[in-house]
Amino acid sequence: MTSLLNEPKSQVLKQVFLIAYLTGILWLRRNPISMVFSAISPFSLLFVLFVVSNGHYIAFAVTGSLVMALVGYGLALGQDISFYKTEYKIQDLFVAAPVSPLTYMTGLALSQLLFGFPALTVLALLAALFGNSVASLPILISTILLTWGSMSAMGFFLSSHMLHMRNATQVISFVNVILAVLPPVFYPVSRLPLNLQYLAYAVPTTHASLMLQYTMGLPTPKDWSLSLGLLIQILYLVGFVMLAKTRAIWRDT
Repeated sequence: MTSLLNEPKSQVLKQVFLIAYLTGILWLRRNPISMVFSAISPFSLLFVLFVVSNGHYIAFAVTGSLVMALVGYGLALGQDISFYKTEYKIQDLFVAAPVSPLTYMTGLALSQLLFGFPALTVLALLAALFGNSVASLPILISTILLTWGSMSAMGFFLSSHMLHMRNATQVISFVNVILAVLPPVFYPVSRLPLNLQYLAYAVPTTHASLMLQYTMGLPTPKDWSLSLGLLIQILYLVGFVMLAKTRAIWRDT
């Protein structure tokens, strides 16, 4: 099977954008309201936290909502892949074609990004408005790309092992809660007991939230640094991509 890295770059890009067009743009042209539905979860929590805290924790609400949106759009890739594989059998066409699994994953991940583009744009602009300076924008953009990439790869890996759409929905929902609700994404790490703080540092979304908090001038733990956050995010991205490349079930035996 031709790998993503060995294929000509122009051919890979054409395949990626074609998959994104077929699964994203064509659907949005017929159902643009889908972008509104996909934004309900992060914005609903943002609204609730704003009301409950009387606006005092709006910065944490913005960081948490942005991380939750990135996790949701990334993992939703797994549900789409399971649907295309088990219901429409579309994946069989790409398996038979000269398309690598990573190319297929990237195209579908890009289509998910199209669904969430308006919501992510609003949340990213809010985070930038709370930011210290323009110099924090590269960190903000890096956090968005790293989180989206690692969550998309995780969604692809998980979905490849799901034999039924219902299993994929249940597992993805469970992982979403584990990564976007329970860790210190919407609240400071200091609220956790010390032993749970060390456990939280093993979760990639904790570092994503801390990096966003750093760009917004919020206090971060003394034992945490921006370089550590970037390192953990990159390691998770590489690890999940390698899992998706080597351990995902691409071709039925």
